[in-house]
Amino acid sequence: MSFDRTQDQSPDEQRKARELSLEPTRPPAQVPGYQLRKFLGSGAYGEVWSAIDLNMGRSVAIKFYTRRSSSDVQLLAREVEKLVVLAADRYVVQLLDVGWDADPPYYVMDYFEHGSLEDRLSQSKGLPTAEAIDLFQEVATGMMHLHGKGVLHCDLKPGNVLLDQDGKPRVADFGQSRMSTEDSSALGTLFYMAPEQADLKAAPDARWDVYGLGALLFSMLTGKPPYYSQQLANKIEVCDNIDERLIEYQKGIRNAPKPTEHRSVAGVDRALADIIDRCIVADPKKRFRNIQSLLSALRQREISKASKPLMVLGLLGPLLLISVMSFFGWYAFRQAVQRTKDEITNKSIESNEFAAQLAARSAAEQIDEYFRVVGQLSRDQGFQSAFAKVVNDPEMDDVRIALADPYKNAKQGVESDEEIGQLRHEFRDEPLRDDLQKFLEERLFDRTGDFPVAASWFVCDRFGNQIASAFPRENKTLGGNYSYRTYFTGRDRDLKRIVDGEAVYEVSDELESREIIKSPHLSAVFISEQSNTWKVAFSAPVRLKQNGPVEGIVAVSVNLGNFVEFNNYNKHYAMMVDTRTGANPGVILEHPLFQELLEADGKIPSVLSDCRVHLTQFDEKERLFRDPVGETDKGKEFDYDRLSIVAQKEVTMEDHRTAGIENQMVLDEDGVRKPDTSQVGRLDTGLIVLAVEDHASIVAPANDLSRQLGRLALLAALFLAGVTIVMWLFVKRMLQESKQRLERAFSPSTESSSLKDKETIAAGAGSRVTKQRSKTET
Repeated sequence: MSFDRTQDQSPDEQRKARELSLEPTRPPAQVPGYQLRKFLGSGAYGEVWSAIDLNMGRSVAIKFYTRRSSSDVQLLAREVEKLVVLAADRYVVQLLDVGWDADPPYYVMDYFEHGSLEDRLSQSKGLPTAEAIDLFQEVATGMMHLHGKGVLHCDLKPGNVLLDQDGKPRVADFGQSRMSTEDSSALGTLFYMAPEQADLKAAPDARWDVYGLGALLFSMLTGKPPYYSQQLANKIEVCDNIDERLIEYQKGIRNAPKPTEHRSVAGVDRALADIIDRCIVADPKKRFRNIQSLLSALRQREISKASKPLMVLGLLGPLLLISVMSFFGWYAFRQAVQRTKDEITNKSIESNEFAAQLAARSAAEQIDEYFRVVGQLSRDQGFQSAFAKVVNDPEMDDVRIALADPYKNAKQGVESDEEIGQLRHEFRDEPLRDDLQKFLEERLFDRTGDFPVAASWFVCDRFGNQIASAFPRENKTLGGNYSYRTYFTGRDRDLKRIVDGEAVYEVSDELESREIIKSPHLSAVFISEQSNTWKVAFSAPVRLKQNGPVEGIVAVSVNLGNFVEFNNYNKHYAMMVDTRTGANPGVILEHPLFQELLEADGKIPSVLSDCRVHLTQFDEKERLFRDPVGETDKGKEFDYDRLSIVAQKEVTMEDHRTAGIENQMVLDEDGVRKPDTSQVGRLDTGLIVLAVEDHASIVAPANDLSRQLGRLALLAALFLAGVTIVMWLFVKRMLQESKQRLERAFSPSTESSSLKDKETIAAGAGSRVTKQRSKTET
């Protein structure tokens, strides 16, 4: 016993096996001159076999009408009639021979080994869109030829389209076709047949074939006919008779939703999808009236597709050209504007450098004036006599030595030590000081203009004690010891330091060895408690004998604010900065906002007096600068927060550290006596003047010109773009008119689409076909 299992077959293999088992093994009859070879298929009419033409040696197909009834001859005659009319038409399978008297009757036609379009579709679910359109146009052109010769096919489907050796389609099976003079109905294949055709009383209409063509293209793209559903097919199948089946088919098509599968196929554009929809619409009035209109729509689609790139190029080309030209024009324009801005900025820098130089010179002259008056006083004989009266009095020596402790005098104006406080009171009332005091008050309260404006004048002995002073208001510093201050020591900062929260002064306990200036000196800046502005002191040593030891100093303090007078509010102004090393490097000494606030409030906020300029914060090449004062709330309120162009100039002057040299007289080349200035050099004070100018104001003319030219360029670009768009719309309008003319040329002027209506219609380029009119009344 064998246990081998029978080989399993797939459902498709089982179906093919059944079909092969049912195929006839012998032809219905032998045809003289032909050798029958293979069964090709069967239908309601009979069978089709392939054969060899023994005379010509070519392959043919023989169609046998095997129902063996009187209607066979009628069917054969009807089909042969159509094939004779379509003889020599390359889009139709050609008739080769007819067996009228044979049993069963037959006719011989072309045979194509590539089979039918249905065979091709069975191999895949659909064809590529481009191939499907090419085949469809061939079939549609062939159908137009049929209609031009008065033939309606009425049963167009993939199985009735054969493919020749070149892959070109040939329309076959004219069993259901009708001539233009016939009124009898013709039933097609389900789902390829127009719904109005499914009526045994319907008269043939050209729109039936239009529907068939649309269904054919739909099936080539999607692999199935439109409106197809297994549910509808089952409903039709269970109907009892042909009438019920036709009614069910009509209802199913007309009530079914609009097919959309073809729209999702790759390569199907909107125009093609709309053409298919208009072919397979259930309402024949909304369908193409005839195949000529369908072909016209296809041609217009091709024209539109061909013209679309040209239209896009015609629109985008000029716009791209305008864009490229605009870009290079914009680039050149920006370069020109930038060059203009650079030139304007360079001119502004030169102007600001000149302004800074003038302001620095003005400040130097004022500083020189203060050095002059303080040096002059230090050398005045009357002053020196008054000074000697105080410092040479033996009774005053003990008091001055007692007052020389800087720690006990740390809090100026406050007698923290009872003994020191008493001594200071006694010292203030000492008559010996009166002459010395008059010299200082004469200069402070001068109304003649002989002396520059000062905040105070004061004199210190060699121990650092303030032995005379003149202030506009109450004098609280007289008797205090200031041996730690820069105007006394000549250092860059005070000697004071903080230890355990208390002020300690790093001065020598040996009074005779305390540091004291040997030449005129510009002190480090210090804050004014009254106005919160910065002050500076100009001090000069006092010598009672020429080239003798320094016995003390005389100094004048000045409230900074008037050294630099160049000011145009916040757009263009000058400011003075202290760049010296010390406790306050980079501090802003003078600023137009300081003066404005002092005039209004008498005092400036501490945040402004704490502003610092870092000289590395502006670009050395472009000289761009942002004022630190403008970054404060007050600065923003008064609109100083601006990007500016800056130029700087050092404040230098004649060196007065060798006092008295300029008073020495020498003979010049002509023998005239003049002051000896050969040994007087230039002194860098450590102060600089910044000339600041608003950058936006400088480049405003260039920006205005840029905006004006930019507007003109924009208008020109818009004008060119407008002209381009108008020209493009004109071309588009011309193409639309061309499309309309083409549609009118391929559309009939009557509402009827029946080939029985007699009228002349366009059959193609340059050809016309005349049909006979016959009116049939129902």
